[in-house]
Amino acid sequence: MISTITGLLPAPPRLMPTSKAEAPPRAPKTPDATEGAGDAPALQPASQKAQARDLAYKRLERVKARMDALKLMIKIDPRTALKLAGEIACEMKAAVKAYAEAGGRNVSAGDLALIRRQAADAIAARDASAEAGLDTTGMDSQIKALEAREADAFSDHAFFDEVRQIVRGLKKAREDVRSESIQSIHPPTEEDWKRADRDQAELEREIDRAASGPAVSIRA
Repeated sequence: MISTITGLLPAPPRLMPTSKAEAPPRAPKTPDATEGAGDAPALQPASQKAQARDLAYKRLERVKARMDALKLMIKIDPRTALKLAGEIACEMKAAVKAYAEAGGRNVSAGDLALIRRQAADAIAARDASAEAGLDTTGMDSQIKALEAREADAFSDHAFFDEVRQIVRGLKKAREDVRSESIQSIHPPTEEDWKRADRDQAELEREIDRAASGPAVSIRA
């Protein structure tokens, strides 16, 4: 576990599709079949896990598009909207499960801030040692390890931050469906609500099952 450090850095911004430089680390590109055909080594497990996490991210993008459709559907047909909310919950559950099975973790803003502080402290210690004429080779490798862990933690935090936003959106949509159903000609049936409740509960249980915190602790 990472020791407690005061003065945590502010939580990172949510995952935003602003520019390529600002996007969280994703899986490395899969080697093209035409590049070194017959000579390319088989994918390593780490690469396969990175690709699985990248696919989970893409699922979130599809879910967000469906969330837009859900908001429009509520006033038109609340029963269909409730069914769509259940489908989205099932899709989210699958994405969270796949991400967690690929090594992704539910990293909090505090965990991420601690990792960033450790990396900053390690750099400061290395620079001070270099000025004192000391060998910093070992420290350089440790800093690289911390920076790699920070990149993973940022990606994990961004993924689960998106998940939490979508879950809040689903809860809000369910409330709106209930309100619109009062005046609807074809409101959701009791069975529709039971199914939607089950799908929502299973999604939230899957999130709770996802491992939390950084996968490793590297002390500077």
